[in-house]
Amino acid sequence: MATTEGKPTLQHLSNSQSQTILWLLEELEIPYNLNLFERQKNRAPESLKETHPLGRSPQLITASGRAIVERSAITAYLIDTYDSTGRFKVSGADDAHDAIREQELVGFAEASFNVTAMTAMMFYYLKALSPFFIRPLVSAVSAMIHLGYVDKEFDAQLKYMDSLLEGQEYFMSDGNPTRVDFVMLFFIQTVYYSKVVDITPYPNVKAWHDRCVARPAWKRAMEKGNGYSLGL
Repeated sequence: MATTEGKPTLQHLSNSQSQTILWLLEELEIPYNLNLFERQKNRAPESLKETHPLGRSPQLITASGRAIVERSAITAYLIDTYDSTGRFKVSGADDAHDAIREQELVGFAEASFNVTAMTAMMFYYLKALSPFFIRPLVSAVSAMIHLGYVDKEFDAQLKYMDSLLEGQEYFMSDGNPTRVDFVMLFFIQTVYYSKVVDITPYPNVKAWHDRCVARPAWKRAMEKGNGYSLGL
């Protein structure tokens, strides 16, 4: 079991969604413990099951010893518990900045956009890892899936995100990221860094991504993490 010593502990796996939780911890500027885990044959190590039966990362062990998984739950817990000044909370000023809107966009990231991203990534890995003699067939099937479904979905979803970011720096705020940004960034990076989709035709999305990774807290998180490469 992770030692909490009155502080939350992040069970952090290399090249994983955990990087955005590490970013949030750095943004909050609170004391925390960091346990680093390396992938084994591109899988999470069995030792992560010692703190949660799913053996996944990110895992946040709270100061009281509770293990929390899933980024949407972890981000909600950390912001509710440690963001005493409200820097990363939604303002609630109107329908576009309230908790319902925030949960709607978190759900969009984890369900709608993630389904498109994971479909595209599945064929990306199939093509890259297939034996050379069947790679043309896999490539042909992948092209059909992209033409008939994936490309249209990416375009519709990225246009929607681009419209949400029109005139503001983050999805629900001009000043600082909120849960939506902490959850969304990994999904965008997965398809962008692997070159599955080009986000440059969506200038607000591209500027948002660049703005996130330029933040000092993101840079500190990259230094403290143990690897973040989302391509093969």
